[in-house]
Amino acid sequence: MTTGTDTGAAPTRPTTAFRADIQGMRALAVTAVILAHATGWPAGGFVGVDVFFVISGFLITGLLLREHERSGRISLPAFFGRRIKRILPASLVVLAATVALASWLFNAPRALATWWDAVSAALLVSNWRFEASGTDYFHATDAASPLQHFWSLSIEEQFYLVWPVLLVVLLAVAARGARPVLRSRIVVGGVLVVLIAASFAVAVWQSGAAPQAAYFATGARVWELGAGALLAVSAPLLGRLPLALRVVAGWAGLVGIVASALLITGSIGFPGPWAVAPVVAAMLLIAAGTGAGPAYPRWIFPLANPLSRGVGAISYSLYLWHLPILVFVPMLVPDTALSTVPGMLGLILGVSVLSFLLIEQPLHRTPLVGSFHGDRDARDAAWAAWRERFASQFLYSAVGLVIVAGLAVIAIGPALRMPVTTGGPAAVAAPAGDPLQGIAAELQLASQASAWPDNLSPSLDDAIRATSSTNPARACFDLGSTPDDGSCTWGDASAPKHVYLVGDSTALAYAPAFRAIADQSGGAVRITTIGLYGCRFTQDLIQNSGAGVMDDCPTRKHDIAERIAADQPDLVIVSNAFAAGRTTDGRSLDTTSMVASALAETAGYQVPGRVVFLAPPPLGADLGSCYSRVSIPQDCAVGVDAAWNDFAAATESAAGAAGERFVSSLPFSCADGVCPAFAGTTPTKYDSVHLTPAFAEHIAPAILQTLQAAGAL
Repeated sequence: MTTGTDTGAAPTRPTTAFRADIQGMRALAVTAVILAHATGWPAGGFVGVDVFFVISGFLITGLLLREHERSGRISLPAFFGRRIKRILPASLVVLAATVALASWLFNAPRALATWWDAVSAALLVSNWRFEASGTDYFHATDAASPLQHFWSLSIEEQFYLVWPVLLVVLLAVAARGARPVLRSRIVVGGVLVVLIAASFAVAVWQSGAAPQAAYFATGARVWELGAGALLAVSAPLLGRLPLALRVVAGWAGLVGIVASALLITGSIGFPGPWAVAPVVAAMLLIAAGTGAGPAYPRWIFPLANPLSRGVGAISYSLYLWHLPILVFVPMLVPDTALSTVPGMLGLILGVSVLSFLLIEQPLHRTPLVGSFHGDRDARDAAWAAWRERFASQFLYSAVGLVIVAGLAVIAIGPALRMPVTTGGPAAVAAPAGDPLQGIAAELQLASQASAWPDNLSPSLDDAIRATSSTNPARACFDLGSTPDDGSCTWGDASAPKHVYLVGDSTALAYAPAFRAIADQSGGAVRITTIGLYGCRFTQDLIQNSGAGVMDDCPTRKHDIAERIAADQPDLVIVSNAFAAGRTTDGRSLDTTSMVASALAETAGYQVPGRVVFLAPPPLGADLGSCYSRVSIPQDCAVGVDAAWNDFAAATESAAGAAGERFVSSLPFSCADGVCPAFAGTTPTKYDSVHLTPAFAEHIAPAILQTLQAAGAL
């Protein structure tokens, strides 16, 4: 890096030195990110992105300051031209390759979502897209977008669309009169301090109020780039650090980054306040090497070794390619050496090296975007130098790419699993008067199927696309004031038997079944289906990150409890998610505590002996992720999870002791411990949790039979 000394005279051209230690920091950061995505270890590997933010803020701000001190101006066209050459070519290739593979492999909704992810990435707003869509970076069961990692690039470029312009304005005002360099750095540093403080306050607030959104929010991340920029402003002071202080700072920074990656998890406030740890650690490492020069002993800067420098040099390509490879390879060649963690890491490295040599490095150095001011000879000379430097590299790399691609086709071609869309199990007619046996037979066939049925209705694509929007009771579980019972009640208004179905989104998913039961009861039963999506019907208020849920949940539960107590219905069916939770006051509730809290809530209904706890279906595979053009039904068929078994046993025991009933969902969800993605011609779930409305209606007779067998209806 370059530093300057403010003497009050015209600034001299600063000296530059290659920062091998920063290349090493890049290597450490990208390795942490890739390992976390590939293996789940280190748990906090995502802090590598925070290290990148600090590095980026430091390097770019230092470059702009030195340009101004050298020439008295900053050329914004030249700056943006350099950014385009540095960022755009490799990223566009990755985007094009990803959407091509997504269009071929993914189910239709996921493929379309990937196209929009690519568009938002190209427009540098992908973080806003993920923020708006409620993407949870830490939720490993979601169908991750192969372009999700572009969020960090979007934030960087958003910062650099604004910061250079602001810097030009600040320097135009500050660099006047005596000691212009000192004055400029003081003014810029003061503005950065305010910017960092404001952004950090936003990060802390938003990480508590909306943690999923905070992770991708520009306002919650600007302070990290600003921290690096503040280091660049302070470079003249950092250049005077004594050796002993550099040693302490350098090793403390390295230990801090490693500790952050090992200890920080997504369960704590991030990026505010815990991103402070990797950010401060990165700042210490950068400060230790600023102005040190190559004369200092190498052991002071342990990251400045040849291996780290090499990985750091290709870190951008590594970052771009790693997530698409991790998403696509297991789909293309499952159960092969290439789909193992070592195989995918090796492929990431190989593809990234070729990308660096063929795309990133040559196009970054191309004179295509440059300031020649009409000097044709200078332009020709620049092109000649570029060809001399990169022609042979490009040729050899292209040959290498062809060889590697050929070997890959030969090696993995036979293993490619092509889609089978027909030949699935035929529908099974239910025995007369025994719908449970019919559903059991359908589930049994589906759990053993090797091909998707060609007559699923709705199609799996439509099931994924529709989610809960087609549920007829959706409005009865939405946010806002508590809905009127009349609009949420099905069946004959004068029916002698009145039933309530209440709970969170699990109850909502069951609602179409109970509507069908009421409509087909011949005027004998009317059923009110009401609750709140994301609101667990327990005495304790269980934390949920959905916007507005925590505000509306207490009122909704209170209103429904009062209505049940006043109506004194014949039966109240409660269905909540089977999952441990954390209360809004910070207490963690295990299975036993959650069940006890649910029983305490229903005690307030004042209908003793008339409460049924209906178990949710066991968790299935996430249909949006497991179903693709190259998947088979077995990819989406999973066993009953341990948490479900624990909750079912605890609920059955506690309900029986309290004089209430428990009804299992296994008879109409799974067969022999396997829960398939369809039964007969109907998809069972649209995600890993919720029944499709069509399947809920399909199993209505089986649910009625189960309730009758339990003596509930």
